[in-house]
Amino acid sequence: MPSYSAINSRCHTSAHSRSPMGSMALPSNVPLLMLADADRKGLPMEQTGEIMVEGNGLYDASEPKGAYIPDILRQQQIDVMCAGNHELYKQNSSETEFLTTVPNFRGSYLASNIDILHPTTGELGPLAPRFKKFTTEKQGIRIVAFGFLFDFTKNYNNTIVYTVEDTIRTDWFQEAIRDDEVDLFLVIGHVPVRSKEYNAVFEEIRNIHWDVPIQFFGGHYHIRDYARYDSKAYGLASGRFMETIGFMSIDGLSTSKNGIKPAQTPSFSRRYIDNNLYSFHHHTGLDRDSFPTEHGRNVSHLIQQSRDALQLDRVHGCAPKDLWMTRVKYPSQDSIYTWLEKQVLPNQVKDDSRKGKPALVIVNTGAIRFDIFKGPFTQDTTFIVSPFTSGFRYIKDIPYGKAQMVVEVLNKQPQILTAPKDHTNYAPWTLAPPEQSMYMHDKIVESDDVAAHYLTDQSRLPMSGPFTPEILPGYTTADDGGIDGDDTVHSPISFYRVPNCIQALISPGTSADSERVDLVYIDFIEPYVALAAKFASLDVDFSRDSDVYMPFEALTDLILDWVKNNWKCEDA
Repeated sequence: MPSYSAINSRCHTSAHSRSPMGSMALPSNVPLLMLADADRKGLPMEQTGEIMVEGNGLYDASEPKGAYIPDILRQQQIDVMCAGNHELYKQNSSETEFLTTVPNFRGSYLASNIDILHPTTGELGPLAPRFKKFTTEKQGIRIVAFGFLFDFTKNYNNTIVYTVEDTIRTDWFQEAIRDDEVDLFLVIGHVPVRSKEYNAVFEEIRNIHWDVPIQFFGGHYHIRDYARYDSKAYGLASGRFMETIGFMSIDGLSTSKNGIKPAQTPSFSRRYIDNNLYSFHHHTGLDRDSFPTEHGRNVSHLIQQSRDALQLDRVHGCAPKDLWMTRVKYPSQDSIYTWLEKQVLPNQVKDDSRKGKPALVIVNTGAIRFDIFKGPFTQDTTFIVSPFTSGFRYIKDIPYGKAQMVVEVLNKQPQILTAPKDHTNYAPWTLAPPEQSMYMHDKIVESDDVAAHYLTDQSRLPMSGPFTPEILPGYTTADDGGIDGDDTVHSPISFYRVPNCIQALISPGTSADSERVDLVYIDFIEPYVALAAKFASLDVDFSRDSDVYMPFEALTDLILDWVKNNWKCEDA
């Protein structure tokens, strides 16, 4: 999804997530700045031509999708924003971005490396302006800003995503970075802050300006992160689905008004703020009565009206316990993936045209986007847990042993899939949740001693009274700035790696190598499955031999149907 950024009069950088979860508008005189990586990694639906930008119910539950979002988004004050990968998976979604979102934020939306075919003229041109130069009103800070998407290759053919490496060699970029009247280069993007793309941008700017500060904002990996490029260049990523407000401060910039010499090293600082009203009240010095503005209340009302129209608070069932993506080991009874393997998939995956035929079902773990919490499972929960609209496809009558080998290759032989140069787009770790890309090993919290040790190095908010507040589990971030970035003190959470894919055998007793099964898989991962099949010595042409399985059924539908049938609420 788009990344949003704003510059206020104190030259702090902020980005507002497209997620509608933050429903209040901040008072205009409060210099609280925000950055959120609200990524929504997409699984395209090939069975229909529908628009999708998978996120939560406020976008995805409407028909057509996204019907309520534009009016809500346009209420926000945003100075710089750019596109993410989700806008580009489908023709309809990218055209909606071009025809609606870009005009709504004219002058703020940047597309440094994305072109689109005009929906009416068919001419190829930029999705939005390539860059922007502006000067802050109060301090006169001269800023040249860019907005990038990572080197994305799975976009629909009505758009072109140029590699960042190619983009920085273009005449317009070279001319933009040669501007001598600039106090700060601002680079926002749906790009990890530790990436070859941002390294390339940094080096190219440094080739021309060795001492001008550069501030990067990134995302896509769904983590809190802060990267140091040099003493005058830093990058900030601010967590996941609007869970985090990223505060970035730069002091000591040269400006057109203050006369500070460019050679002076500015001071960079960052803070990850938990996205809740308690945090906002604390940092603004306001309370529940003084914090809201009339504009904010109106936007909140608009959001609630939209939620009511979409029945997002409708309860379909009640989860008896928490089910976790990575907080517990897989497999285990509290793993959401074990729940899918053992209960949801075996009961819900069936195609009448293949009745009685055993099937081995493969689902990539990245198809799940969030944990399930004990309690009501609502219409909105459905989209939050698994918003993707991908259907299922299958290859019929595959030897069971060969089908198992496909899963083995996907999960345990990544070097096979990434060895040939032309297969780099099918790196298997992209099948798993995005945040796993940053964690090479389990991070296990064995006891409270770890939390106690961690807290000794944290700065705490002022507390009054003799009682120590309860420390709740949450983000405990270590980055290039140290371990003091988290604004709220939390006890650490264990992180366990999960496989790229899980599997479920739909037919008890099918185990002999001589038996055959239908190889069923989420259609988004077909290129990965096809490649793995080659290494499993399966003589299959997926373009010819694959077919739709359970037409018009997506994983989201299966989960919802299972919840309705199995998780009753006690007071129902």
